[in-house]
Amino acid sequence: MQKEISQPTVWPDYLDELWAKSPEPGQTIGESLAMHTWLVLSRFADVVHLRPQLPKQVDCPALWHILYWACFLHDFGKAASGFQNVLRGGAKWGHRHEVLSLAFLDWLFPPEPANETRLWIAAAMVSHHRDAEEIRTLYPETSDPADDPLRPLLQQISVEVLCGLWRWLEECVSPWQRALHLENCGIEFPSLVAPDAAVPLFYQHGVENVRHTLRRYHRFVRQLESSDDWRQIIGTLLLRGSIIQADHTASAHLRHLPKLELQSPDALRQSCGIGADQLHPHQQQCLQAEQSTILIAPTGSGKTESALFWAAAVAREQNDMPRLFYVLPFQASMNAMSLRLESSFPKMVGLQHSRSVLAVYRQLLEREYTPQAAAKAALWSKNLARLNYFPVRVLSPYQILKACYRLKGYEALWQDYFNAAFIFDEIHAYEPERLAMILGLMRFLREHFAAKFFVMSATLPSLLKTRLEQALAGVATISASAATFEKFRRHHLGLLEGEALDPIWLDRIAQHGREGMSVLACCNTVKRAQQVYREMRQRLAGAGVDVVLLHGRFNGRDRLRKENLVRLATGSKSEQRCPIVLVATQVIEVSLDIDLDVLYSDPAPLEALIQRFGRINRRRLRASADVFVFREPNDGQRIYDAELIQRGLAILDRHNDLPIDEEQISDWLDHVYRKEVAEAWNDKFERALENFQEGVLNTLRAFNSHEELEEQFYEAFDGIEVLPAAFAEEYRAMQEEQPLAASELLVSMHFGQYA
Repeated sequence: MQKEISQPTVWPDYLDELWAKSPEPGQTIGESLAMHTWLVLSRFADVVHLRPQLPKQVDCPALWHILYWACFLHDFGKAASGFQNVLRGGAKWGHRHEVLSLAFLDWLFPPEPANETRLWIAAAMVSHHRDAEEIRTLYPETSDPADDPLRPLLQQISVEVLCGLWRWLEECVSPWQRALHLENCGIEFPSLVAPDAAVPLFYQHGVENVRHTLRRYHRFVRQLESSDDWRQIIGTLLLRGSIIQADHTASAHLRHLPKLELQSPDALRQSCGIGADQLHPHQQQCLQAEQSTILIAPTGSGKTESALFWAAAVAREQNDMPRLFYVLPFQASMNAMSLRLESSFPKMVGLQHSRSVLAVYRQLLEREYTPQAAAKAALWSKNLARLNYFPVRVLSPYQILKACYRLKGYEALWQDYFNAAFIFDEIHAYEPERLAMILGLMRFLREHFAAKFFVMSATLPSLLKTRLEQALAGVATISASAATFEKFRRHHLGLLEGEALDPIWLDRIAQHGREGMSVLACCNTVKRAQQVYREMRQRLAGAGVDVVLLHGRFNGRDRLRKENLVRLATGSKSEQRCPIVLVATQVIEVSLDIDLDVLYSDPAPLEALIQRFGRINRRRLRASADVFVFREPNDGQRIYDAELIQRGLAILDRHNDLPIDEEQISDWLDHVYRKEVAEAWNDKFERALENFQEGVLNTLRAFNSHEELEEQFYEAFDGIEVLPAAFAEEYRAMQEEQPLAASELLVSMHFGQYA
């Protein structure tokens, strides 16, 4: 359990008029510098308590000492009269308070050439808002020291204020350390300059010492750019990430940064409602895991529970798991998984994807929040996720990759990943180029950030398993037993001539609906899904059967409404199940806990088809259910590689009209991924991995975001939001009064996306 932090009894109330923040709306008094500093130190203490062994792990024993003093001194420059005037409604100041804060370092850490601790403290202080390049541009070297713009800046801090700041340091640094429970963290207390020397030192040598410190800082940043000392590279990422984390969460007035409090493996099993005698063998093995793990098990055999068992077991083994990241490829899957995990970790789950605010907004409306309260809570949830508050995060791999591309604030992301556990669900869903980046990131996190991984899939071809084993050296593999695979043998394969839009098959799908069955028709493109949906609506008009279309191109409002309707009608644990014809794209492949009676699918790569099969007869209420795959179109439809489709169909042809043995599917995949296909796949993977490592990971350094890499990231992973013309009038009417609800009408589109 985290220790409660209470405000110390020793307090510099003589500095209450010295503010760090302007008054909140409706208030007349701003937040004092002492209070803000205390809050920053409190959040820094949370950082320490989340990862107490971090300095030892990164071979930087003075890290907590450096950060304690950087946090304490980081805003002293706000004592300038110009800054205080701004906080009280005055004119713009035009200076950086963190640069002025450097002048106070000399009271505790003399500017000695070999004092690396002072350099790191200065680096943390001066970088807690702005990049090094921006500070260099704002404060270039000056040829005339007498004309240095820093000189009048120092004069803005009066003797009286300087004496108060000195007294604060003299009286409070040690009691505050004790109040923060940081006594055994290696924090040292250097000799504070004598009171009669503090003021002259500040006024007479402050400009010179600030300039000296800035020169050393910029030289340090330049040396870091060309360094291959990964101890220093990782240490500085964590340095800046930690102070940014502490400062931002303090400014947001978060009371604490919660630690992931995982139950013991056995207690977690009980909370999942699974008896000890009900565990599958692979789940029992996950309860005993101690390392990164690959799990291969049939869909519906409790892989999500297995992942949580693994996390609990690893947390028990290493006595520390500050964060748990659950990584999925599709937004619909992320939305569903966040709800699922919320039951195990109440108020501790954050959802992060491009439309997560709308997803949370909708979820809150369903809990009978008012639109205004739901909007406020959804935006706050987004802010909490952005501040790395939630100990459990459901997100896409692209949210994690932001840190690699050095988007603003990237160091705080890296800090949050240290010692974390990552669960990757259905790793098969990514094309080789994206997969190369994901596995490259996994390896980097394992090697440099002590991260552990749980990768699970119902299917795993050997070439992908080999790549995983290379990225996660020493990874264990857990496979479901033959008996478990036999137990989950619940599908009967049928290959159908023609394609889904042929009238004979449209009539047959509709007939299943009339007979009270739940039918899944899965298409590879949005356009085809829309065509099948229209045909079903015509055929089932007046039949009392819900026909639902689900794909990734809906606006937020419609998509979430449809996901909830599908979850109620087909959810394996829903009490409101009813017949439905669900026409969907690939969004149903991953982590939607739905259970339908029969499948009709476009041809797709085998690993994708297996996921689609897994949405059928999930509860195994029948001995076997039909899963039908059309032979056409077999050209990949510009979504998939045609060779993968055709090789997969050839294998299915050999097992047509037979029960599917999921234990054999990895062998099926190995027959697909061989010779020319394997060579092409490996070539794409290798080229993407090399480009990612050389152009992104190997250039990773602290203190400067990277505009060119940021552009690359958004070109590769981001898209645009468009407003369908049909909603233009409604959007205009809602935009002013309910802007969040209005944004639900927008549709996310990726560049190059196919219809």
